[in-house]
Amino acid sequence: MVPSLSYPPGYNRHMGKNNRQRRAAKQRKRSAQTSSSRQHRVSTEAASSPFADDGPSARDLATTFMAAVHADQRGDAALVEELIGVLAAVTRPAFARELQSLLELQVSHLWTGGWQPAVLDRVIGRELGRPEALLLRSVLAAEAGSYEALGREVAPDWMAQLESIEAQRWWADGRPYLLQLDQPWHDVIRSAVRLMTSFGSVPEIPTLTPPPAEWRRGRTTAVPSNLPPGLLDRVRGLLAKAESTSFDAEADAFTAKAQELMTRHRIDRVVLESAGRTDDATPMGRRLLIDDPYADAKAVLLHAICAANGGHAVWSKGMGFSTVFAFADELDIIEDLFTSLLVQSTAALRREGSKQDRYGRSRTTRFRRSFLVAFANRIGHRLQEATDTAVADAETATGRSLVPVLASRAAAAEDAAVRSFPQLSAMAPSVTDGEGWHAGTLFGDRADLGVGAPVSERAAS
Repeated sequence: MVPSLSYPPGYNRHMGKNNRQRRAAKQRKRSAQTSSSRQHRVSTEAASSPFADDGPSARDLATTFMAAVHADQRGDAALVEELIGVLAAVTRPAFARELQSLLELQVSHLWTGGWQPAVLDRVIGRELGRPEALLLRSVLAAEAGSYEALGREVAPDWMAQLESIEAQRWWADGRPYLLQLDQPWHDVIRSAVRLMTSFGSVPEIPTLTPPPAEWRRGRTTAVPSNLPPGLLDRVRGLLAKAESTSFDAEADAFTAKAQELMTRHRIDRVVLESAGRTDDATPMGRRLLIDDPYADAKAVLLHAICAANGGHAVWSKGMGFSTVFAFADELDIIEDLFTSLLVQSTAALRREGSKQDRYGRSRTTRFRRSFLVAFANRIGHRLQEATDTAVADAETATGRSLVPVLASRAAAAEDAAVRSFPQLSAMAPSVTDGEGWHAGTLFGDRADLGVGAPVSERAAS
């Protein structure tokens, strides 16, 4: 049976060209209610204002820029190019700084709307091209300059996202960075128009961590992890070995050992909680990026890993990420296991090669999607079986009932997901290739993720 995914209906949309065309069509329909003479007058005034006798001010030019953005939102390509041509004739630093301020201000608004650097970079990068992506990272780096020192102190995870997407201040001081980009000024303005249009198209999303505007010195946004020192490094080391070996048996052994360490720690935490020896904590959320191809099947794998480890995943279809809700201890482990199993399953698909039907037509896509869904389904069952076995062994060793505590933690994670996404729906990706399903199931079976080690004496005492 194919597992169902949770996803918010309002996020079930692509952010690319087709979506922009639909929005433009709706806007054109609304604009038709305005007289054509008035529309022509507004456009002409916006285009001609920079040619006033005393020269345009930076604010006048910014107004013309926003007129180009609004035209882009309406899908009026001719007017966009006309206004870009007007702006490209002016290269004054004052205008460049005003344009930078507009872009950076919009970014700060997006932070209060739930966005974070890595996910914003992904969504914009999927929708637009390389010039816009490079411009976005420059804007993010400049905007972060106002809180960089504070961010290192109170929000290291946020600052690490900026580093991961290479949002760094590369420009020399003294001149606006927009004038230092290695592009013609005309192209810089066009990229800025497209970027601002894209900023306006993204919806608000649930806020998972306080945005920079809410940071306060001495009040960290990071949730402390209770992982024992070195545990995560040991897990990552084992998963790295599983990814690097070309032998399935070795990969299975390394992955199984990593899962054993993770499950034992989770049981240790449950034992401590049942004895009232841990601080109260609440689930938190983290967005994990999911790449095409076969994003739906990969989301199933993440969903299965979360379910077996007491978490809950919500897939934002078409936006390139899932939001995982779990306790702090589990989040890093879930992410690392998901990444490793993706690497291993991708390697397995390469070994399978391309597939054809009896008429010589390619069925590689159907095979691979079915393989990944079956692999996710089987891995989920194996992880859950391993957890159940480990819990039963731990209950025998400690004489304590651990199932209610585990169930309570899982319910808390699901409640956190529902609070953030109150209108969740369920879906299951289709499986259309029997050989792919069979091969994926067999590959999932090889990953012997059983856990038999007893709970540690430290936790049991």
